[in-house]
Amino acid sequence: MTKEEIRQLLETCLERESPGFEPPAFEDWQSLENRFACRFPAEMRDFIDLMAEYAFPGDILNVGANSNNGNDTIEFSYDFESKENPTWAAEMIPFYSIGNGDYFCVSSLQCPETPVFFYYAEQGRFKRYSDRFAKWIEELPQFLS
Repeated sequence: MTKEEIRQLLETCLERESPGFEPPAFEDWQSLENRFACRFPAEMRDFIDLMAEYAFPGDILNVGANSNNGNDTIEFSYDFESKENPTWAAEMIPFYSIGNGDYFCVSSLQCPETPVFFYYAEQGRFKRYSDRFAKWIEELPQFLS
C-alpha cells in the first residue's frame, strides 16, 4: 500500500487537521528503529507521517518531539508501560493509544512484516488484531464508523 493509497483511504473517514503538523523527521524514525532494533513497516511510517495532516480519534503516538499533535511519543508510552505494567511484553511497541491503557501495537520481533496487536489493559493480554499493518489501515473506515 503506497502513501498515496493510504491518503486516499484516510480522506474517506477522517477530517483534515487544521493547521496541520510536521511529520516525523527521517532521523526520528531512524532513532526509534535503532532503539527497538527493528525496521517498522513502510505503511506504519507512511500512516504516522500522514497523521500530521489528519485528525484521528484517540492518540496516535508521536515519533520524535518535533511540532506535533501533543500526544505522547511511542518511546514515552513504551517506557511507561514497560516499567509500570507487569503484563507488558517487551517486544510490543505501541503506536495508537485508545485510552484506559489499551493500545494497538506492533512486534519488534516480527518487524517489518509484523501483525498489529491489541493490548487489553483490563485483561493484561495482547491479541493479534490484523495480519499486517496495511490490513489494519484498510479496516480503519469500519473501525472508525
